[in-house]
Amino acid sequence: MRKASLGILLVALLLLVTACGDASSTSTGTQNANAAVKDQGTEANANNEQTGEAVAEEPAKEPEAPKEVTYKTGDKFKLGDWEVVLDSFEFNQKVSDEYFSSSADEGNKFLILNYTVTNEGTEADNFTSMIGGVDMKAVFQDKYEYKYTITLIDKDLSKESIKPLSSKTGFVVMEVPDTVATSEDSLILKLKDDKDKATINLR
Repeated sequence: MRKASLGILLVALLLLVTACGDASSTSTGTQNANAAVKDQGTEANANNEQTGEAVAEEPAKEPEAPKEVTYKTGDKFKLGDWEVVLDSFEFNQKVSDEYFSSSADEGNKFLILNYTVTNEGTEADNFTSMIGGVDMKAVFQDKYEYKYTITLIDKDLSKESIKPLSSKTGFVVMEVPDTVATSEDSLILKLKDDKDKATINLR
């Protein structure tokens, strides 16, 4: 009888130990599962935080190009190291001085541009010249372009070297067809010196 009771007790004890082991194993498994879920949540939060913190950089705004002002005859403006005034303009068949004369080809006229310019640079310079100087062209009807012509006539600004802080009054000549001279359509001057630009509305 005692042996039977002892056997039953051992079986009960064994069942109890086994049950506790399963419970412990289940508890540990639950803890591990919870920890895994927590880790995933933390990783997701970390990703979200990084995404939230990363501020998209705005593209750098390009500097606006300086607006090109349109001037008229008699206006004074700056162009590089030059202070410029177009005093007047006219169309003529020829330009001349005491010794020399230059005539436009048949069917053409000279557009004679009378300027007063001041050299505000630190070295003597020519307002216009064959190489360097101010780039200048007349534009007719917004599409036909005419460059200046260099003459040997006195007061042609291409042959006048102007000292620093000195002023000169002279002319620049452009040869254009008679059609341009007699038309009432738009005619503008475009001047450029390095990065500086200016437009003068002739008509």
